[in-house]
Order: sequence, then C-alpha cells, then structure tokens
Amino acid sequence: MARNTTRAPSADRTRILRIAPSDHGGAVPRTIGGMSQAVDDLAPEPGSAAWWAAHADRLARRRPRTGGLTIERIVDTAVAIIDAEGLDALTVRNLAARFETSSATLYRHVASVEELRVLVVDHVLGEVRIPGDSVSAAERVVALGLELRRVLLAHPGVVPALPAAPLLGPNAQRGAEAGFASLLALGLPEEEAVPAYLALIDFVLGSVFFDSASGVHGRTLGIDGDDVVASGLHTFLHGLARAD
Repeated sequence: MARNTTRAPSADRTRILRIAPSDHGGAVPRTIGGMSQAVDDLAPEPGSAAWWAAHADRLARRRPRTGGLTIERIVDTAVAIIDAEGLDALTVRNLAARFETSSATLYRHVASVEELRVLVVDHVLGEVRIPGDSVSAAERVVALGLELRRVLLAHPGVVPALPAAPLLGPNAQRGAEAGFASLLALGLPEEEAVPAYLALIDFVLGSVFFDSASGVHGRTLGIDGDDVVASGLHTFLHGLARAD
C-alpha cells in the first residue's frame, strides 16, 4: 500500500503553546522564543479526528525548504530510534541529537512526543499492503489481518504506542476501509460489519501484543504464530457466515 505522506510545514508558535492552570483558575501562557500568548482552548488531543484535520491543514500550507528539516525525516528517524532502542528512547532531546540541532528546532515541526508517537504509528501502518481483488472477500480479510500482524511485529517497539494512538490517521483509515469493505462484500449489513471489524482487529492486536512481549505464541505447541492467527480469523469468519 502506498504510504500517505506525513510532511508538514513548521508549526506556528500558537499551535505548540502548552497551557497550565493557574491558582486562580485562569490560563498561564507558556512562552516560546520570547513570545507569549494566552490560549483559551487546549490544542486537539494528538491522534484525534480534530488533530488529524489540523495536521492535514498544516500539510496543505507547508512551505518546504530545500535541504531543510522535514516532518518526513523526523518521523523516519523516530521510527529508527524506536526500532533500535525502544519506545522510551524517543525523546525530543534524543531526536534533536540525531539531527545535530536543538529541541526548539524540532518543536517548530512537531509539538510533543505524544504527537510524534501518533505520527510514527500511522507511518508504520503505511507499510501494510492492502490485498487486491483477485482473492475472495474472506481471504482479503485474513490477508489484511496477517499483513497488519507482520508490520507490527517488524516494529515491536512501536506496539506499546498503539493504545494511546487512536487509529484515525490516513494510513490506518485506508486499512479500515479495506477491511470494512471486505466484510460488507461477505454480505454483512453495516451495523454488523463495524463490530465484526473491530473484533477482528482486537484479535490481531492481541496476538501482536503477546508475541512482541514473549515471542512464544503458538510455538509451545509447535505451531507457527501466523498459522494460529490465520486459523482464528478463518474460524471467526466461518462463525459469521453460520450466524447468517
């Protein structure tokens, strides 16, 4: 699947201010670069639909600089850090050191480590290959589940970031649309396809969490973990068909 771009322009200063409550119940403005501004509302929660909309708006207004630091380079390097050292190693200071720049420079592109984690998760999900129409709808569902598992197990350090990163980014949504469409093609009505898709994703993610933590799922019985998951997905789909 073609990975959606994560490029963005430098965030303006008002977007990266963080507000702390004062003793009087008001807002205490944080200052960046000598500038100070009170903000009535907090920025959207990283990973929320509103946050992704704002991110897309920044992408549309970006002014790329030749040879300059970009959100793409930042996210690629963040993934490399997590793959090599684990999720906790992803800090703004560590990332800035990789680029031999200051933390303040990075904050012009991304507001927080939380935002970085959201971008990293969706970036990794861009590696999921969406199965084509040459196979049945049921086989597409199974293939998509196994692809998601393959990609996440290739980046085990990213797995702990999943619970805090709502899967609402463009790459996550592309996978969700493919899975949902395949379930509809199996004849499920929309009101049943949605919970069925969520249950399938929970099943796959459960196997990923277990494997990334222990690496022994299925092997104690001499069975490959992918075979266990594929069998489980087929059994689930068979149950849906019988319920009809």
